[in-house]
Amino acid sequence: MTTICEGLNVIEVGSASAASAMAGMVLADAGARVIKVEPPDGDRLRRSNPSGFRVWNRGKESVVRDLRTPDGQEHYRDLAASADIVIEGFAPGTTEGWGVGADTTCASNPRLVHCRITAFGPAGEYSAIKGYDSVVAARAGLWSRDQFGHRDGAIMYPVPWASFGAAMQAVAGICAALIERERTGRGQQVDATLWAGLEPLDYFVATIAQVMAKKAKAGDPGAGAQPASRYGVLVCTKDGRFIQTSTLLPHQGRALCRAAGIEAILDEARFKNAPMFESPEDAQAFEDALLEAFRTEDLEHWMPRLLESPDVAFEVAVNSEEGTRHPQIVHNGDVVTIEDPEIGAIQQVGPIGHFSATPMKPQQPAPALGQNGGSFEPPGPQERTDPVGPHPLSGITIVEFGYFYAMPYALAVAASLGARVVKIEDGQGDPHRFAFGQELATNKTTAGKESISLDLRSEDGRRIAHEIVRRADIFVTGFRTGIAEKLGLGEQDLRALNERLLYVHAAGYGSDGPYAHRALYAQAAQAVAGSFGRQVGYWSDPDKNLGMSVLELQAVVLPRLGQVIDGDSNAALAVLAAVSLGAYHQARTGEGQRLETSMIAGNAMAYSDDFCTYEGKPSARLCDDENYGTSALDRVYEAADGTWLCLHVPTDAEFDALAGAIGEALRDPQFSDASSRARNDDQLGAALADAFRAKPAAAWQRELTECGVGCAEVAMAGQAATTAFDPVLLESGLTVTIDHPLFGDLVRAAPPVTFSESSGRVALPCFRGEQNRSILSELGYRSEEIDDLEASGVITPPDPRPS
Repeated sequence: MTTICEGLNVIEVGSASAASAMAGMVLADAGARVIKVEPPDGDRLRRSNPSGFRVWNRGKESVVRDLRTPDGQEHYRDLAASADIVIEGFAPGTTEGWGVGADTTCASNPRLVHCRITAFGPAGEYSAIKGYDSVVAARAGLWSRDQFGHRDGAIMYPVPWASFGAAMQAVAGICAALIERERTGRGQQVDATLWAGLEPLDYFVATIAQVMAKKAKAGDPGAGAQPASRYGVLVCTKDGRFIQTSTLLPHQGRALCRAAGIEAILDEARFKNAPMFESPEDAQAFEDALLEAFRTEDLEHWMPRLLESPDVAFEVAVNSEEGTRHPQIVHNGDVVTIEDPEIGAIQQVGPIGHFSATPMKPQQPAPALGQNGGSFEPPGPQERTDPVGPHPLSGITIVEFGYFYAMPYALAVAASLGARVVKIEDGQGDPHRFAFGQELATNKTTAGKESISLDLRSEDGRRIAHEIVRRADIFVTGFRTGIAEKLGLGEQDLRALNERLLYVHAAGYGSDGPYAHRALYAQAAQAVAGSFGRQVGYWSDPDKNLGMSVLELQAVVLPRLGQVIDGDSNAALAVLAAVSLGAYHQARTGEGQRLETSMIAGNAMAYSDDFCTYEGKPSARLCDDENYGTSALDRVYEAADGTWLCLHVPTDAEFDALAGAIGEALRDPQFSDASSRARNDDQLGAALADAFRAKPAAAWQRELTECGVGCAEVAMAGQAATTAFDPVLLESGLTVTIDHPLFGDLVRAAPPVTFSESSGRVALPCFRGEQNRSILSELGYRSEEIDDLEASGVITPPDPRPS
């Protein structure tokens, strides 16, 4: 088998669904035959996001079917009867109304894995909200406010985070269902949501919000207190270039200060633990010192000094097109060139992962409308009668060796789908456990896992790790090259123990190349992909700050450069999808191989509709300089009573529905068609702003949603508080309640995909070394032998839990 998805037939269908398109792209890159079913006028993405369409639909075929007609429905059912997978991106109930929904297609094809991607799931109060990225993000709380406070009200960013996240979660769900099908011979229905696609962006704040609320209720005087830190400092050079630094550990703080020429300040007691500080004032003084230092010289002066130490995690702010030329992106093969017959060569993001035995090689361009569409060959017989397991990934064991969020969170999702995940930690434990208060940050990243605390520098510790890996299916390391190898966990060592092992290297920059030895964290990783150009493009232009003092920078520019920190979440989602593909290949063939991913590649994939270059490429749609939105019909508006509404109206039909609800203000001839609305965008925005002030946002959401208009009230409490406290999410099953051993009842996200035959798994987080004894007992160690291992320091028992 030369590709992971060789022989798989996939139908992709949806209404301008970026999520469905991205999920289909990943499967096509992996060797599946993907037929895209389009309406007679084509997928709306062809017009609304031409760059995204060309990237997300590479390697596919196109067939034209009008699913609103009996003829189109009959052809679609015939196609689905021979398919392995359907990826559907319509609103709930749409295909059911046409007689081609999941129940119908799965009944006629019991082997079918049918994946539906909706906004908030098929049922519940939010299920009717349109599945548009900006609208879902508004209801989820992502647009709640500008974190730096440069203006009041909701703020918007034009990045399809919900679609990207849902696509990667859908790929994981599809692979899990296919793995289950390998055992049972039966397919099933899989559901993913745009809301769950956004949820990885909240790394830990939902947990902190609930813990702080409990402390405040109990009258704890320190309920609002949090340690002061400067994990990410954005500095600006004399020639106006922004450099995003990311510093999580003290030795990295020292390396950054050394590069800036201000290492002497660390001799002061208030800075000795940088990037952690006793007070916000000390943290701000540290940031001020860095800003003053970097403002003295041009970027050309600073680059060799920053590159001198691998412990300085940084990247220069660029746009996505510039990101395609990053030396490590090029070295890794994370940008590929595909010839398009219409526009020529397109440089675009590479595959989701690099597999040694079954490489993903995107080579074909996106299809013309109706190009190459046809029927599938009927599948061969697959007589399997094994019963469905409790979870789709039951029976798969993954060994985790890495810290912080990006890789560990991906494997926490795998655990929620039923995989057994064993986390190997040293005696100190993953630093993420204490980065924001004891175990507050790890409620998500260690959920459902087992932890064993080993001294891998000892022969006995390495032997235990080898015994664990010998019985495992997958080993994943997130450390830079050389660390796992030095501790006996390199690929050659583990392959000798377990030849069917999927060995995964999921580090910041990759396994080799010019940047592979360097540290990397979220804010710098996203900068490589072009987050500055996309999220805050206007104010990241160097010309906007030339000649400003540091005080002016802090007052005018820096408050407008606040971004959603997506560098870890994007990487985690890419790791999840790639590992799921590798697990499916292993389940299908019994063969092992090496998989490489990187944080920079995962972020490039998240920005893939702009992480491309070609002649005549249109510019990505950016927000205005105050981040209200990209146009009058895609922006946030203030409504009555201080509430805010997010509106997204991409079609003439939806505009007509909006005009019917608003009234005469939109009946003006200057708004009569799409081109005139574009020409008179300012006037349209003013008319809408006046109209929306008449009612609260919740009323507009109810009224306009009933009319089929894309809109939602902005959850101004923020994403974390919405996740933690919104009763609709809990009632809809998008969130669940757990009994945390330290913090009591906590609400967190449910498993991001659901299954019709098996189920996801909701489990508690693990503490460092919590499963030492159970894992060692399983390996055959007697109680007295475990006592000896503890006494000798080979294993470190768990810390006593605070009362």
